[in-house]
Amino acid sequence: MSIPLLETRALSRHYPGGVRALDEVDLRIGKGEFVAIVGRSGSGKSTFLNIVGGLDAPSGGSVSIHGRMLDYSDRRALIAFRRQMVGFVFQQFNLIPSLTASENVEYPLLFNYRPPAERQEKARQLLAMVGLGDRASHYPGQLSGGEQQRVAIARALVADSPLILADEPTGNLDSQTSEGIFSLLQRLNRERQVTLLVVTHERELASYADRTVEMRDGRVVA
Repeated sequence: MSIPLLETRALSRHYPGGVRALDEVDLRIGKGEFVAIVGRSGSGKSTFLNIVGGLDAPSGGSVSIHGRMLDYSDRRALIAFRRQMVGFVFQQFNLIPSLTASENVEYPLLFNYRPPAERQEKARQLLAMVGLGDRASHYPGQLSGGEQQRVAIARALVADSPLILADEPTGNLDSQTSEGIFSLLQRLNRERQVTLLVVTHERELASYADRTVEMRDGRVVA
């Protein structure tokens, strides 16, 4: 059996008072898969995503990327992991208001010490890919919610990270725009073979994924 891109074993996250946000979650995701995690609010979906992305630490269990286990006690290694291996897309877009769309997409490459010309060209290509080639010089406040999320998706792709994590990426968008975002994610997954792990409470949107994982009370139930 080939080594999965992402594997969790008995992954758990407990809080004081006996709250089990995650309870021994086992999950394997292959390279190039598009996986949607669905479930009600409080089911553990976002907690799982934050731990996989190195933004939070588990109480128990393990996370492996390409067969290498994450060490949550090594802060520098976690920072390097987030810069090189993971792209994030959030519900709130998290764009920097004072930067243009192009500059927002370029931003992660500043920390990877890429030269300015390379950063600018990469941003131009990705904005064109997500349908915003003519909006590169616009600021976030001049863009619609759907356009801002497309910029955020381009930013997540800019470092060529093999894994993209999206937490309720359409939570602030109307239904038509939401379908457009999931259609875009599906196309990017197929064209670029990037692995996508997307949390959503909208089951109809989860149908764009190759596979759906349901969580309930911190456990995978389907």
